[in-house]
Amino acid sequence: MITVTNGIDTIDIDKKYLQKIDNGFLIKPEFDYWMISLIIVMEDDVITKIIKTLPYGERILDNFNNLSQNSNRIMLASDEFSKFKRLYENMRNKDDLKKKVVIEAASQILAYQYYQGKYLEDNQETLMDEIFEFEMPNIYNYKEYKEEIFKRTNEILKKEYL
Repeated sequence: MITVTNGIDTIDIDKKYLQKIDNGFLIKPEFDYWMISLIIVMEDDVITKIIKTLPYGERILDNFNNLSQNSNRIMLASDEFSKFKRLYENMRNKDDLKKKVVIEAASQILAYQYYQGKYLEDNQETLMDEIFEFEMPNIYNYKEYKEEIFKRTNEILKKEYL
């Protein structure tokens, strides 16, 4: 276990969320679709900092410097601790938001495609399973609706996420 603190508040990172890598530990998120990595950097068995990177360390996005010299405790300044705490808590979110969104989007499209074929076009041979298998991959003409998609996306962001 590694402890991260600002001297007031504390986060204990369980070993099951730590993956040993060459220069320290990768903090594993709950779900594998995360687009950032948090890496605990060690030099001579002492934790020097936590870095926030794009996957595979392609680009460092942020540094959280350890104010103490310890092998299992990280002392961060208050503002850095607040940023790290928010990221770490988001990584521990148990809701698979991506799965929910994909299911909702695909369901909306499938329902419309089925309705169009079966009822609007009066094609009684329309089968939901066939639409799912053969049509769903081909119906994403999303680029022609870019402006409307961005507008609706901003509405969803304000309502659901921000």
